[in-house]
Amino acid sequence: MLTNNTNPNQPSSPINLLIVNNDPAALAAINASLRAAGLDNLTSVDSAQKALRVLRQQTIDVLIVDVDTADLDGWRLSRLVRSGILHCRADMPIIIIASTWCERIAEVTAREYGINQLLPLDQVNQLPTLVTQLAHREQNNFPKPRLLVVEDEPDTADLIKRVLAPSFDIEVASEGDAGLRAWVQRRHDLVLLDVMLPKLSGRDILIEIQSIDANQPVVIMTAHTTIDQAEELMLLGAVDFLPKPFRAEQLRKVCDIAIHRDDFLVSNAQFAAQVKSLQERELAYRQLYENHHQLLDDLQSVVMELDANFTICYLNRAWETMMGYPIDDCIGQSLESFIAPEDIAQFSLYKSRIRKALQQNKPCPEIEICLSSSRHQKLWAQLKISRSSNNKQQSNLTVCLDNITERRESQEQLKYLAMHDSLTGLYNRHFFETTLAQLTADSVRNNRQHALVYLDLDHFKVINDTFGHQKGDEVLREMSHLLSKRIRGADILCRLGGDEFAILLRDIHSTEAHEFARSIQQIISEFSFQLQEQRINLGSSIGLTLIDGSTNNAEEHLMRADIALYVAKGRGRNLIHQYDPLDSESDELRHSINMSQKVRKAITEDRMTLYFQPIFDIKNNKISYYEALVRLIETDGKIIGPNNFIPALEAAGEMHLLDRWIIKLAIHKLKEHPELNHIAINLSAQAFKDDNLVPTILENLKATGVDPKRITFELTESASLFNLHITQRVIAELHKLGCSFSVDDFGSGFSSFAYLKDLPADYIKLDGSFIQNLHRDKIDQTLVKSMIQVIQALGKKAVAEYVENEAILDILKTMGIDFVQGYHIGHPLPIAQLFTQQAVGSLP
Repeated sequence: MLTNNTNPNQPSSPINLLIVNNDPAALAAINASLRAAGLDNLTSVDSAQKALRVLRQQTIDVLIVDVDTADLDGWRLSRLVRSGILHCRADMPIIIIASTWCERIAEVTAREYGINQLLPLDQVNQLPTLVTQLAHREQNNFPKPRLLVVEDEPDTADLIKRVLAPSFDIEVASEGDAGLRAWVQRRHDLVLLDVMLPKLSGRDILIEIQSIDANQPVVIMTAHTTIDQAEELMLLGAVDFLPKPFRAEQLRKVCDIAIHRDDFLVSNAQFAAQVKSLQERELAYRQLYENHHQLLDDLQSVVMELDANFTICYLNRAWETMMGYPIDDCIGQSLESFIAPEDIAQFSLYKSRIRKALQQNKPCPEIEICLSSSRHQKLWAQLKISRSSNNKQQSNLTVCLDNITERRESQEQLKYLAMHDSLTGLYNRHFFETTLAQLTADSVRNNRQHALVYLDLDHFKVINDTFGHQKGDEVLREMSHLLSKRIRGADILCRLGGDEFAILLRDIHSTEAHEFARSIQQIISEFSFQLQEQRINLGSSIGLTLIDGSTNNAEEHLMRADIALYVAKGRGRNLIHQYDPLDSESDELRHSINMSQKVRKAITEDRMTLYFQPIFDIKNNKISYYEALVRLIETDGKIIGPNNFIPALEAAGEMHLLDRWIIKLAIHKLKEHPELNHIAINLSAQAFKDDNLVPTILENLKATGVDPKRITFELTESASLFNLHITQRVIAELHKLGCSFSVDDFGSGFSSFAYLKDLPADYIKLDGSFIQNLHRDKIDQTLVKSMIQVIQALGKKAVAEYVENEAILDILKTMGIDFVQGYHIGHPLPIAQLFTQQAVGSLP
């Protein structure tokens, strides 16, 4: 719509005006204003029927129509003009005059009906300027809402433009920072924002936009939706969430709702302000009500008026659309008649709160209530209530009612997903931790005893590794169903992850808890399932601890149960063990947990470092590469070797954290020190089970620009052979990147010769137990010589570690070893000392 703050220019040619208004006073004011500006070609009529006759017979340049004419209101008359069925210009400029209105409602309606300008009657002096501008505009194209699309995928951006071009003026930005700049400069009506963007993420853009304009509608798009992410982005201010890929109709619907959201919010706010002003304008209320009657019927929100007894006095047509009841049948009935039976008691409480607010002259609370439609369908509605006094003796209520059924259903779904495990439908870890904290507090406060049963399925990992995760998931679902049948009504069964389950038993004695644990163990032992041609039975290890008020720390109870489970496994599995602080295993597990936490903290504080030990090339008489060995630096500067913390990490199942950190640290050392020509990086047995291993390596290579050929990854023989198929696949991926691979501690199992030909390794490092006594043990010499010959026959390089003296080195040289490593060659040193204390290129 036009905004006019300039003086009208004298028209270069006469402008033919048609004025439709049945209010003599208003018509006189309009005519006087136009004639004063020299606009004399005026035709005035007092009905739409007469106006239609004029439009058939005369050429009209601008139509000025009252919003509420006697026979056909201004909206519908404008719609007839825009439809093109009349003998007049379909794009003729139209100005609507209204004596009273609710601004945003009228503006939205005008936009939908193709009105060029809305003008209050008390601003009729601006009419000549508007007429002149509209009459001399070459085309009366109605501006479309402006849409900013921030999307880095060209195909997606192109789809959005094709689908939404008829409805929006679209601007596309392919990078996050460019999209934010475009919005800051032009403040679009709607922003369609991808989450994953180069340079600046969609989440950061959303936060920045909301900090500048909290009312800006933003619709989030993403192909990687999670419940936590959806909830976070909506809480940050997004108005809607659009998962990719999306359908064209879905895109149109979401954008249409979003672009109208602000209209609805502002409309409701303005309408509430209008209602509040009625307290000061009691005599004008009915007139205002009549003038807005048509506008209220066009609203999607239900508007109703209630008397002091909550009897319905007025309803707009949206009520009939929403509820299915004829309006005339509902007037005079109590609102309570339409409340769902299960919510009537709640509604009675709401009524008391509303009456109390009215008595204290305070704002009425917004309420959410469940209604029952004519089809007995439950609909959730949000009621925004304001006082509207017609006179001093009676206080009525004006209610804006919105259908929030979809929102409530989405909230309930989100709430369910936030508390339940998606695979089994049981409560999840988050719900478990919350309930455990509640029971812990209850045990301390009320001196009540509860119990925690912590279990996992013995050797369940074999099912996943042998028959696949899909079969493993089926077993977990069946097991969850069986366990659910044994749970008492007040107890809580949770799946914490993998094959771990926890059961919280309320108000229970120790003997009852043991009996319950035995019944659970029996259920699991009796469960069997068919895998291929055999039936499989499972056992379970169970850790039990009492929540007895001995501590107010819920995490301590979980640790006790974990320790009890650890003891049960260590003593033979398929056992039940109650936590006992005197168990020797408790200290061992606590040490593992504490050391695991210490390593985590050291990683966070950048106190993990690498030492480098040289590996010597015998044939070329030079150092070929270096093995990177991890060390932990204590806060007091003391250096801790890997034997002190790696077993603890392995026991805690957290070696993948250290693996990823070592990879990052080692690759960055290669970038910082070009003289470190080639290094070997040790990986743990858990590394090849980590789906993020290769992506982590690739990410760090790209970040540093380091040549992958400068890296060899090492894995122990036992870990390599544990799952040969996975090892072969990961080695192939490492080779594809350009990295080489080495098998460490070869020969420790000595059944390895059968598998050696299947390992696509570049280097084979002989186990140190064969090397350290090589100069004194003839059997070791025979074994080592045979291993070197087999390794070289397969086209691989043989590496000997634990070379501690000259005698061992000489024997290995005669055997034709390729590379040697050990204290006789060089000690592990930090990078700062590596090239200052050691001659590079020859043996010491």
